[in-house]
Amino acid sequence: MSVPTHEVLIVHPNEVRRNALKSALNAHRVSVVGSQLEATRCMESSVPTLIIAPADNARRFLRHVDRAAPEAVCVFVCARSDQHGLEELVETAAEGHVFSTVDDALTEGELTLRLRDILQLRASTRVSLDAGMRVDFKLRGQPFIAECQDLGHFGAALQVPMDASLAAFLPGTPLDSLVMVRDGRPVLHVARAYVRHATPIQQGTHAFLRVGISWRPSQDESTAAPPRTLRDAVAVQAALRKALRRELPVWLHPPDSQAAHFRLENATVEASDERGLLRGQVSPALPTSVGEVVHLSFEMGGQHYRGVTSMLHVGHDGVALGLPRSLAVENRRGQPRFRPGAQHRFLVGFTSPFSGQRITRAVLDLGAGGFAFPIDASCEVLPVGSQLDTTLLLPDGLEVACRVEVRSVDVVPFESRQDQRLRPYRCGVRILDMPRAVRDAIVDAFVAARAPQVRDGAVFRFPDVWRMMEDAHYTFHPDHPFGEESRVLPVLEETHERLSLARELGRSLVFTEEHRLLGHVNGLRMYSGTWLVQHLAVMPGFRRSEQISSELTSLAVEVGEAMEDVEFIRYMWRTDNRWPHRLGTWLARVLEGQGLCHLRQFHYLRADLGQNHVVGTGALPAVREAGPEDRQWLESYLRRRGELVRLLSEDLRADPGPEGVLGERFRAAGLHRERRMFVVDGEDGPLAMALQDEATPGLSLIEVTNGFNLVVADREHPRAKDAVAALALRCMAHARERGRASALGLVDALDVPALRELGFVDQGCFSEWTFHRSMVRRWCEAWRSLFERQMPMRRRSKPRASAQAVASNLKQEVR
Repeated sequence: MSVPTHEVLIVHPNEVRRNALKSALNAHRVSVVGSQLEATRCMESSVPTLIIAPADNARRFLRHVDRAAPEAVCVFVCARSDQHGLEELVETAAEGHVFSTVDDALTEGELTLRLRDILQLRASTRVSLDAGMRVDFKLRGQPFIAECQDLGHFGAALQVPMDASLAAFLPGTPLDSLVMVRDGRPVLHVARAYVRHATPIQQGTHAFLRVGISWRPSQDESTAAPPRTLRDAVAVQAALRKALRRELPVWLHPPDSQAAHFRLENATVEASDERGLLRGQVSPALPTSVGEVVHLSFEMGGQHYRGVTSMLHVGHDGVALGLPRSLAVENRRGQPRFRPGAQHRFLVGFTSPFSGQRITRAVLDLGAGGFAFPIDASCEVLPVGSQLDTTLLLPDGLEVACRVEVRSVDVVPFESRQDQRLRPYRCGVRILDMPRAVRDAIVDAFVAARAPQVRDGAVFRFPDVWRMMEDAHYTFHPDHPFGEESRVLPVLEETHERLSLARELGRSLVFTEEHRLLGHVNGLRMYSGTWLVQHLAVMPGFRRSEQISSELTSLAVEVGEAMEDVEFIRYMWRTDNRWPHRLGTWLARVLEGQGLCHLRQFHYLRADLGQNHVVGTGALPAVREAGPEDRQWLESYLRRRGELVRLLSEDLRADPGPEGVLGERFRAAGLHRERRMFVVDGEDGPLAMALQDEATPGLSLIEVTNGFNLVVADREHPRAKDAVAALALRCMAHARERGRASALGLVDALDVPALRELGFVDQGCFSEWTFHRSMVRRWCEAWRSLFERQMPMRRRSKPRASAQAVASNLKQEVR
């Protein structure tokens, strides 16, 4: 029977190494002492279950352990270069003592993994399996069929037919594509396992090989941004200032001892003529002198920052370091995980395919693609790679069946265990086929956990939301004016209700306080893989208007990220709204990625179709519908221009499949979404194209889903202006065919004069920023830091009237 490891005793004469070992076991209660004599006294008062000690006098120390803590597991730390210590351990093992060893030269990360493996193998039980659990695997490309005898979380024992060669199963030999099958259905899949031992067994007339195998837990797939390096001195200084403002720990360690970390206390950043200075207090145990090179690291926003610097001053008043010339940034996580609130509890239940027992647990935390729950590692075995048929009880009482795959089995920190009767293990799973009801429930729980005052807009009547937007001075498309509710509201309300039922196509978020509607934002699936954030409106004069704007916008972005098939996030703003324009352009500049984002500016033009404009069309070129060859030309044209983000985010590839799938999804919800393409031919191919979107009125209140934009291949062509005019007239005719009161053009500044001649009126210039989902974590971090910095400055420097004016400007539509 395994025993959970709670009490850990660390024995080491070196304070630096003691601290490193303690930090590697922060999930347990750890006691540290400097000598084996102190360890003996400590064991008399509190019995540990894990003891970590140096190899010196190992035999004598184990005799004390056998008397004081006979059930404890001993791990000796010994470097490979320590010949005397290795000899001591060999002699100790020859006497029959059982213990584990750890190389004293391991880095902190390797040391953590090694100790975790030891603890997990110790605390995990193994279950014997009845006949019928077939195992398929490949050994050097050759398929094998075996039978599983017993199974643990991180390994198994296989019964392999005797006709297989014993020499083929040497320790360390990899087994590829290992699959366990019960009743014809796979219940476990491991990409690669390794042979630990192989023994020939004779049971009566039956002979076979018993092969013990193990596998290391696989890392979760990450959608985070690729590693990057901050090289600009201003960016490096800003990152450190931000970390210190949030009171995050900054760690220093010598380059030859990655496992020894020392916290820089009372740290401050001082500007200077060159790189700047970082001052603070550090433990005297850190071997430092002026000119000494040290490594610096800190965690912020799910990202790990590390750099190299040097000591400029060491004294009783503290230390001074030069700021690093660069910071390497590694992403620690992709999508966020969260703990559900009291009103959003989830319950998972399933029958173990290995032991046959029924397991029901409360969910510990959730993410967009999966969740985690506690297990008792002493009697419940769920190896990484297990595939389970589960039922998930949602907060509204609905029970949904879903198939999941185990992705991780880890020790739960002692303080956060939910059930004291369980062994502290956490099983993380990924949902293989995400049911819609589960996805909606996870997103609702995430929104409630992040911002309890934000609710789904579907629970509110659209007229109430409409009145709140009117009070917030939200500027709509002229076809949806305030004051004409009898004409406008029925159409918009019907669209709002249908979209609220198809939550994977759009979602509204409303900020409330004491049943008052204070803010609103909307997310819309603009294209098959693009999520548009729009309709931001906050009540004017409210004391927390900027906080509400920040929370609503970041939530709308993260809701889009939670949808696995969304690849791009987009939002727009008017360039003449100074605060949104400054905010949007700053984010676009700071987060500019290598081919991961696209910033576009366009003019929003509207033509009233009720007015008759006399236009001579005799000299204009002919316009035709686009065909497959035109889509191929458009894809090639955008690739040549380097506009790959636009190509992918707007479904402009030669294959029209994504557009058709999106149209079907909208039709299933009782809504319309489609795109038409019109072409004017030149001598060697299309001279210009018009991309005309069409949709149910009200999907976007400024109707960008019913506008057109132009692609002009050759601006220097003598008939380029005529081609633009011909395409604009065709789009106006299309709007009439659709029964619309106006035609909208979202066009380049060079096309504005030609459209004005046709009766279009320029409503203003807009910016549109599209970025890949892998940048969402960085975007959220930059967004949060922007409001952290701006809000205190306004409270200090702005009088009330001016602050309200700025807030009112922010609340306008990010159109």
